[in-house]
Amino acid sequence: MKKLLLLMIAMLAALTINAEVLWEGSEVINWNNGKAVQIAKEKFANMKAGDQLVFTFTYTGGADWPQISLAKGDWSGNLTGVSNTALTEGMSKVKYFVLSPMLTDLQTNGMVVAGIGFTLTQVESIEGDGGDYSHAVWMGECVIGNWSGYQAIDKSAFASATDGQVLRIKFKNLGAGAYLSPRNPVDGWPNLSDTGEGIYIAGTKQDYTITSGMLTELQTSGLVVAGVNFTCTAVEVWNADDLKPLTLSVPVTDNWVFNGAPSFTIHTENPYVETVTANCVIAITTDKMEPVTTLTKEVELAGNATEDIELTCTEGLSAGIYKATVTVNDELARGFFFAVNPTEIVSAPDMQSDFNTYWAAAKEQLAAIPMDAQLTEIAAKSTAKRKVYLVELQSVPDGLSGDPVTVRGYYCEPTDGKKHPVIMHYLGYDSGYRPGGTDVKPYCPSGDAEPDYAEFYLSTRGQSINNRAANEREYDGKGDFTNTYGDWFAFNFGDKDSYYYRGAYMDLLRAIDFMASRETSDMDNLYAEGQSQGGAFTYAAAALSNYPFRAIAPGIPFLGDFPDYFEITSWPAYVAKENQGTMTDEEMYAFLSYYDTKNLATLISSPVISCVGLQDNVCPPHTNIAPYNNLQSTDKEVLFNPENGHQVAGNWYSNYMEFFKARQQTTSIGSALLNDNEEMRNGQVINDLSGRRVEKPTKGIYIVNGRKIVR
Repeated sequence: MKKLLLLMIAMLAALTINAEVLWEGSEVINWNNGKAVQIAKEKFANMKAGDQLVFTFTYTGGADWPQISLAKGDWSGNLTGVSNTALTEGMSKVKYFVLSPMLTDLQTNGMVVAGIGFTLTQVESIEGDGGDYSHAVWMGECVIGNWSGYQAIDKSAFASATDGQVLRIKFKNLGAGAYLSPRNPVDGWPNLSDTGEGIYIAGTKQDYTITSGMLTELQTSGLVVAGVNFTCTAVEVWNADDLKPLTLSVPVTDNWVFNGAPSFTIHTENPYVETVTANCVIAITTDKMEPVTTLTKEVELAGNATEDIELTCTEGLSAGIYKATVTVNDELARGFFFAVNPTEIVSAPDMQSDFNTYWAAAKEQLAAIPMDAQLTEIAAKSTAKRKVYLVELQSVPDGLSGDPVTVRGYYCEPTDGKKHPVIMHYLGYDSGYRPGGTDVKPYCPSGDAEPDYAEFYLSTRGQSINNRAANEREYDGKGDFTNTYGDWFAFNFGDKDSYYYRGAYMDLLRAIDFMASRETSDMDNLYAEGQSQGGAFTYAAAALSNYPFRAIAPGIPFLGDFPDYFEITSWPAYVAKENQGTMTDEEMYAFLSYYDTKNLATLISSPVISCVGLQDNVCPPHTNIAPYNNLQSTDKEVLFNPENGHQVAGNWYSNYMEFFKARQQTTSIGSALLNDNEEMRNGQVINDLSGRRVEKPTKGIYIVNGRKIVR
């Protein structure tokens, strides 16, 4: 027993971390009035490269950019390679690894702890683990939240870098929607040259080849590591020849929609003459980044050999959306979302007790407002088969009283005097025209595009046509139309009587009222489609309309299952949080429940075809499937596109039009239903966020009334 006790004491001693307190007290740090803490060089005499500096503090905020800044003891500049770390509420420690250039500064001049927005209580030195830090220009732990944190690295860290080398940014603790955006710390913080707009990240690192333009910015200004929901742990510079990764890929298996145990294949190629051990790891989490299980396999890969390595999850996974992060020897092979029995995912309705009376009152308010439809022909788009009009309609005010709001749309009316099936087209969030966004001219169809249909392309209040100057629309002889709502999701957030989507949902019904007033509209064959926000609008219209729909096609729908939505990705969660005010989370979700498609879906019994992009980070698949699974409809189909993000597949139009045709009450439109008009379609779809046309992959998997069909 005594020997065992001594052994345990020895083991504990071996695990002891050597730490030394360099400073302790309570100092409010504020560089605006010179409040800082200076630590003499003698305190760092025994420190070695690879040791850690840990700063403990109380966050006080009260500044636009709370941050900690480490300067040389003589105030001649930042410690070499170190700049500022952003501080956010809830943080209490910041950790830096001491690299050789920084150690020289500390032992020559000491250190000044400066910054703003915190009270420093302790500075501690912790002995390092003896690891190789020769490639690192910065190491530490910087928590980066929803664009609320960042790590700035001084230009001195890149003094010896050359173009052609590899800039490696390392990270851990990836949260939902983890997103990396390297920035140039000049005015406005533009994206670092040749790194793009940013990237959703997985694994432990992201590499960028240093171009001449990137090098100039790094050596002139330094670097800011920004983004969403991860902890930055290191920035390194490598010679490309020193990196010898295997060639890796992970092909789609079973369209990444599984009824049973998911199985994945890692295609590995060893381009080197020597044998390499391939340590394969697949970390599986929920879509909220909660750990589920880890699959591992070790394979000896001979020189110049190729092998497909299969890993199967033998552990039963409940119905849900999951993320698989596949690495081999710490190199990311692929990170992707997959589904297990997705049509069995439960997203329980959470509507309030007055849900039905709330919407009945809104509809009653709409009914009391004269439609006052004003039609202006768009001559450039009209043809012998259909006239195309700009239509202006009066809808409910932004509240329980006030002046009606004018909303607009493009209407295509057949000229043969017969009744025609009606398709309502609802548009995506007008982000392409947001401040700083790209100008996107609203789509206006040609009269010949779908001549056998009466169609309406609605722009809800403040969006699309209602958000364009005269010269940025099809010529209609009108003046400028201006968005007065700002960010629509944020408009009157928390006030259910004047919130944006109360009015917008009534706009949907007003457009249907208009179509019902036209002699050429066959309202017994009423259809609706839309993507993203337009998908949510499609659900809302079907739920609230006084006219039953023959079928609807909501694609990648927005506004679904807010409590889960806000845990899975960052937008619009951060907009909601910024406008939450004094509401508790419970109160906020109760407010949002009135507009939640999972609640509206409980009112829908018409046939539905929907589609989901499994890699969608804007309207995640969990939120897409929530309304679908709550439908009262027994006739429904859902298409899962395994590699799509926030876009529909190139064959989505033909899929939903075929679905509509099969459910049509009459045969009045004949064989022209699926005409492939080159101007209108040509294998393309409209990206719902920007309005731009983009080609998309068509492969996918259907779940048709619970039965799996691959197309």
